[in-house]
Amino acid sequence: MAKGWSRVCMTGLATIFVAAGAGAAGAQERRAGPEDAQIKDQPADAAAAQTGTPLDEEAGADIVVTGLRESLRRATDIKRQAPNIVDSIVADDIGKLPDQNIAEAIQRIPGVTISRDNGEGQFITVRGLGPAFSTALYNGRVLATENQGREFSFDILPAELINRVDVSKTPTAAQFEGGIAATVDMYTARPFDFGETRAVLSAQGNYDDLRGKVSPQLSGLFSTTFADDTFGVLAAFSYLDRKIAGRRIFTDGWEANQNLDLNDDGTNEFTGVSLPTYVEYGVNSTSRKRLSGLATLQWKPADTLQLTIDGLYSKLDVNDDNKVFFVYGGPGDITAATVNENNSITSYTGIASGPFITNQVRPRLAQTYQVGGNLEWRPAEGLSGFVDVSWSRATDDTGGNQAWFESNLSGVGYSPATAQFSLSDNGKPVYSNLGNFLDTSNARLGYITYEGVSVEDEIFQVNTQAKYEAPADFLRGISVGLNYSDRKKGRISTKTPDALQSVFGGIPVPQDLFGRPADAKDFLGIGMFPNGFPAYSAGDVAAYLLTDAAINATRDPNATRAALAANGGTLDVVLVPSNSGTAREETISAFAQASFGGTFGTRNWSGNVGLRYTRTDVTSTGFGQEILSITQPGPGLDPVVNLSAPQALEEKGRYDEWLPSANLKVDVVDDVIFQAAVARTLTRATLSDLLLIRNINPRPRERAITDGNPGLLPLIGWNYDAALTWYIDRASYISVAAFQKDLKNLTESVTTNIEILGLDFRRTRPENVGDDRIRGIEIGGQYTFTGLPAPFDGLGVQGNASFVGDDGNTFNVVGFYEKGPLQMRIAYNHREAYEQTAQGNRGQPVNVAAYGIADASINYAITPNVTVFAQGLNIFNEKTFTYSVFPERVITYETYGPRYALGVRATF
Repeated sequence: MAKGWSRVCMTGLATIFVAAGAGAAGAQERRAGPEDAQIKDQPADAAAAQTGTPLDEEAGADIVVTGLRESLRRATDIKRQAPNIVDSIVADDIGKLPDQNIAEAIQRIPGVTISRDNGEGQFITVRGLGPAFSTALYNGRVLATENQGREFSFDILPAELINRVDVSKTPTAAQFEGGIAATVDMYTARPFDFGETRAVLSAQGNYDDLRGKVSPQLSGLFSTTFADDTFGVLAAFSYLDRKIAGRRIFTDGWEANQNLDLNDDGTNEFTGVSLPTYVEYGVNSTSRKRLSGLATLQWKPADTLQLTIDGLYSKLDVNDDNKVFFVYGGPGDITAATVNENNSITSYTGIASGPFITNQVRPRLAQTYQVGGNLEWRPAEGLSGFVDVSWSRATDDTGGNQAWFESNLSGVGYSPATAQFSLSDNGKPVYSNLGNFLDTSNARLGYITYEGVSVEDEIFQVNTQAKYEAPADFLRGISVGLNYSDRKKGRISTKTPDALQSVFGGIPVPQDLFGRPADAKDFLGIGMFPNGFPAYSAGDVAAYLLTDAAINATRDPNATRAALAANGGTLDVVLVPSNSGTAREETISAFAQASFGGTFGTRNWSGNVGLRYTRTDVTSTGFGQEILSITQPGPGLDPVVNLSAPQALEEKGRYDEWLPSANLKVDVVDDVIFQAAVARTLTRATLSDLLLIRNINPRPRERAITDGNPGLLPLIGWNYDAALTWYIDRASYISVAAFQKDLKNLTESVTTNIEILGLDFRRTRPENVGDDRIRGIEIGGQYTFTGLPAPFDGLGVQGNASFVGDDGNTFNVVGFYEKGPLQMRIAYNHREAYEQTAQGNRGQPVNVAAYGIADASINYAITPNVTVFAQGLNIFNEKTFTYSVFPERVITYETYGPRYALGVRATF
C-alpha cells in the first residue's frame, strides 16, 4: 500500500516541481535580509509590512485585494519571515478560511492530520503525535477545553471567527511550553487591522445527504474605528444548526487468544483465535447547534501605548440519538466455527441471547469562554513590552444527560443455538437466523441507566514580555519574559443508582413504546436490515418505568418502590465518587532569548538562541472506595458492584525543566533559504490521566478496572529539524523538511491482571514506560500559473506529503482556479493506514485504515461586494474504518455521508 500511494503522491508533487521550474526564470528575486530575523505575532498584513513589500503588489502581477492567491501570498510571507519553522493558513478575506472547520483547514498543512466527530474535524495529530501533544492558543493564550484531557476541540470555534492559523513546527524560548508536536495559534481580526468601517454577512444552507435535511448557517462581522483612529470596536458572531445522520458498525474490539471446545468434550478444536462477542449496528440522528461570538475593543491613547480587550463565547450542543441493534455471544456458546489463516473467526453458530436494541443518547453540551486584556508599550525606538492577563473556562455538562436503555427482542423463530455469525462480502460482521426481530411482542427490558461525565476546565494566565531590538549587524534583539498559569481541570461522574439499573430487567415492553423502525435499509452494504429494526425513545421508556404498570411487573414491586423512593421517585443520576476528581496545575515559566543576524560572505543569515525554565506543581484530589462485594441481581443482568463509603484522597507532585532552543536561517542562494533548529520541549501528562479516579466494569467477559496516575512525569523531547525552501515568487514555493524527536517518559496504558474477591480483572493504568524516537520527512509546495496565457493564468496548485513511518503517512493535493469573478477549488487529503494504539479495545491493538476525503467549492462574485458560493465536503462518501491487526477484525466502520452547502456572502 505504501508504494502505491507514494507513487500517487509523488505524481502530484511532480506537478508542482515542473510548474516551478517553468516559472522560476521569471520569478521576482528577493533575498532573506535583516528584516527576516524577526516576525511579531500580528496579522499577516502588518508582518509583511516589515519587509517593505506591500502584500498586494508584485512586479509584473495584477493587484489582488482578496482571493485564494492573496491568501497564499500572505501565508508564504509568514513562512518566509518567521524566525522558526512555521506553516500558516490565512483567510482570503475577513473571517473566511478556505474550509468550514478550523481542523479541516489546517489538515492541508504538511504533517497535520485530523480525527472527526460526527463526520466533522475535531482533533489534530501533528507528525504522528496525538491531540494532547500540541498546544492550542487563541490570540496567543492557552484556551480551556471541554475535553477531559489537554486535547483541544477545534470544532468549538467556527472558522468564520478566525482569520489566520499558524502551526509552529519548531519552538522558540518565547513560546509557551507544552507542544512537543506543534504549537497552533489561532488569530482573530482586530479593528486596528482595518482602520475603516467594515461589515460582512454570510448565510448558507447545509444539506447532509444521509439525513436529507437542509439546515441554516449564519455569520457576521462588524468593525470600525473612530476618534482619529484611536478607538476601535469589532464584533462577530456565528450560528450553525446542522441536522446530520450517521451509520456505524461497532464491535468494541475482538477477544484474542480464545480456545473453542465446540463439542464440549474437553478438547479444543481451535486455540488462540480471535472473535467479536459484541457487535452494534447504529443509526444515528444528530443535531449540532453552535452559537459563537467575540468582541474586541482597542484603544491607542498615544503612539507608544495600546490597550486591547477582547472576549469570546462559544456554545456547542451536540445531541446524538443513536438507535442501535446489537448481538452478544462468546466462546462458550459456539457449536461450529470457521477460522482463517490469521486465526480470526470468519463464521460461527451459537450466541448467548436474543438480539437487543438500545437507544443510546450521547450529547456533548460544551461552552467555552475567554476574557483577556493586553497592554503594549513602546517607550522608545527599539524598546517594547506587553502585559497580557486572561481567564478562560470550558465546560461539558453531559453528566446525567447520557442514556442507555436496552431491550432483548427474542423475536418469533429465534433460537440462540442456530443463530449465526459471518463476514459479509465486504468483510463486515453479519448475523443471520435471528428470527423475526421486527416482531416486538416478546421484547423484555434489560439494563437501563442515565449517566455521563461533566467536565470543567478553568485557566488564569499572566504573560509578560520585554524586548530590545538592536540595529547592530550581529545582535539583533533580546527578549525576556515571565508566564504564570493556574489551571484546574475537574470531572464529575454520575449514574443512575445501581439498585435501579437492573430492577426493571425482564419486564415486558409495551408495544406502543415502539415507534417507527430505525431506517437501516441498505445498511453499509451488509444486507441485514431490509426493513430496518425496532426502535424506541429512552425518554418514553423512562416515563413508563415510573408508572404502576411497570413497577408491578418487576420481580419485587415493593423493593422497586423503595429503590425509587430512595432516589426521589426518579431515575435521576447520583455522584460516582470513585470516578470523579480534579487536577490542578500551577506553572511558573521564565525565558530569555537573543536574536542574531548578519551576512556570511554574500549571504544573509539570522537566528535565535533561548532558554526557558518552567516549574509545575500538581495537586490531584479524588475519592477512594474499596470493592466490598459483587452481586448478580438476576439471569442476563449486569452484576452490581458494592463499594465502601468514599474517602477523600489527595496527592501532590512537582517538577521543573530547563528547555533550551536554537533556530537558524541562511539564505544559501537567491530565494533559497535553509533553516535548522534544535530544542528541548515537554508536554505535560494529559489531565485525565492525572486524576485520582477508578472506573469498574464487572461484566464477566469484560471485567476491567481503569485507574488514573497523578505521579506521571511530563513527556520530554529533544527535537531536531531542518528545512530547505525555494521561494519561487510571492505565492509559490517548494519546501523539503526533515525532523527527529527523541522522546522520554512516554506514557502508555499498561494492563495487568489482578484478582479481587476471587475474580480476575484487567487493570489498566497510565504509566511512564520508556523512550521512543520519531523521524519524518515533509515535502510541500504551491504554485500559481500567472505566467500562462489567459484564461489559464488563473490556475494554481498546492501539494504536500509527510512520511512518518508507522505513524501514518499523509498527502494533500489542492487545485484551484481564480480569474475575475470566478473562484474554484478542489482538495483531496489522504492518510495511510497506521496503528493508533498497541493496547486499545479489549487490550488489543487498534489500527486505522487508509482514509481519503475530497472537498470542492465554487465562488462567483455577482458584484464586488456580493458573492454566491457552493461547497461539497466528503463528496465521494469516504468511510472511517478501524480494526484490530487484521481488516476482518472490525472495530468501527462508520459514515456520515457527503454534505453540501449553498450560500451568499456580502461585504460592506
